[in-house]
Amino acid sequence: MGRTLAVLIGVASLLLLTVGTAEAKIRVAVVAFEGDDNGAVQEVVTDLLDDDYSVSGTKAVNRTVDKLGLEGNLSDKDLKKLANELEVDAILRGDLQQKGSKKLLHIKVYLNGKKVRGFKVEFASMKSEKFKTALKDKIDEKLAGQEAKKKKAAEEPAEPVADEEDPLGGKKGKKGAKTDRSAEKAALKTKTDAVDEEADEKAADKDDDEKSDEEQSGDDEDPDGKKKVASADIDNEDIDGIESGVQIERSSGGRSANVAAVRLDVGPSMSARTLKFNSRNFEEAPKPYQNAPVGGARVAGEIYPLALGNPHSFISGLGIAGHYDKTLKLNLQSTAQPGTKFEVDQKHWGVGLRFRVAFGSSARAPTVTLGGGYFHRVFKVNRSALMEGNIIDLPDVFYKGYDPGLEFRVPIIKQVALLLGGQALLVTDTGQIQKLTSYGRAKITAGQAMAAIDIVIANRVALRISGEMAQYGFAFVGNGEQTYNRDNDPGSPDVGGASDRFIGGAATLAVLY
Repeated sequence: MGRTLAVLIGVASLLLLTVGTAEAKIRVAVVAFEGDDNGAVQEVVTDLLDDDYSVSGTKAVNRTVDKLGLEGNLSDKDLKKLANELEVDAILRGDLQQKGSKKLLHIKVYLNGKKVRGFKVEFASMKSEKFKTALKDKIDEKLAGQEAKKKKAAEEPAEPVADEEDPLGGKKGKKGAKTDRSAEKAALKTKTDAVDEEADEKAADKDDDEKSDEEQSGDDEDPDGKKKVASADIDNEDIDGIESGVQIERSSGGRSANVAAVRLDVGPSMSARTLKFNSRNFEEAPKPYQNAPVGGARVAGEIYPLALGNPHSFISGLGIAGHYDKTLKLNLQSTAQPGTKFEVDQKHWGVGLRFRVAFGSSARAPTVTLGGGYFHRVFKVNRSALMEGNIIDLPDVFYKGYDPGLEFRVPIIKQVALLLGGQALLVTDTGQIQKLTSYGRAKITAGQAMAAIDIVIANRVALRISGEMAQYGFAFVGNGEQTYNRDNDPGSPDVGGASDRFIGGAATLAVLY
């Protein structure tokens, strides 16, 4: 029993000794890098640090950033708030930029409440071991190196102060005087260190806050005083996880989904139409028309040529957009000729100018787009199979005109945005419905609205699910034959107005650039 107790005491002592001497790992959080739209670089950096540091998970970090409402170039106050919320010692952040056929990763470091001078690593493939080794070495140098310097400064003893000797060889001064001089030197050293720390902090602030310094900053200097960039030179390697044209939010050539220079959408659509007339109740009154939603296809696109350079400049918002949507198959039947299916040509298209304004430079910045152009909507029944004497009492329409409007894009999170838009439809022609043999001239009030969810599912690829409605209201002046003579009694008005409504939507896959 005594031997067992002695063994247990020995094991417990060993454990206590181990715990007492082991150094706690530095706690680190890696914030999403600007320009790293799919989060691949954030994951690589997090995985690299996982063995030697206590690293917060990317999902937890991203959730906390969204929770605190942080975005863009984080201030010292933002970084401190984030570090406190995550309970970490260090935060790594930065941006990813395209540099020729390679990429340049700029890492910025916030450690123990202070900015530390950052560094850059150039690479061609995130899978390269050379790149990972160079990146890990530089991060270790910044995190572990700074901690080591801090520890060494704290443990370094004050320099001993020798007693002065008098001319006769005897020692002047007493033990108490030596202690006072040692304290004086220690205080002087502490003051010097504080000045150096303040200078380092100012240099780090300058490196992070001034764009010109960012373009030139490195870690070390060569004998000529020129800045050096840590580089992993890997040639002719494929880039997995990040394409060579990766979107960069804050560089001059970067484009996130909200400021894409080119967008092309293709996918299925659907449409339903309802036409109702405002008339008195009599036997010859026009019957309402309605068809169930039918499938179609849509292609849409927009291009902002000046955004191919700097997507955040004011004039980069000038562009052009267009769409084409056609119902693939729609037939109707009429009591005028039962059993016969009449094919319907239903489509709409438009093209116009756009001016997009982004309220910020991050991927979560909202945008508003002013636009206007020419539109055309057709609903035409093929009456070639109609027997002589039979009439389909449904007028064809060829709506044409101009469509000034606004569209708002409001990101919910970085990858998902809500779109809301509306347009006034200034109709210049309606086709058959306004002919004198039909319902005649009318005052027309028209407009359309849309709502959509935009989901960025991969780099340069997005899914848009949209719903829309267009309505045309007619107030007939009464000079058309169908408005006053449907009952063969021209003495009383028969039809006063009409409402023509189209409801539809689409699910399109988009390619972004």
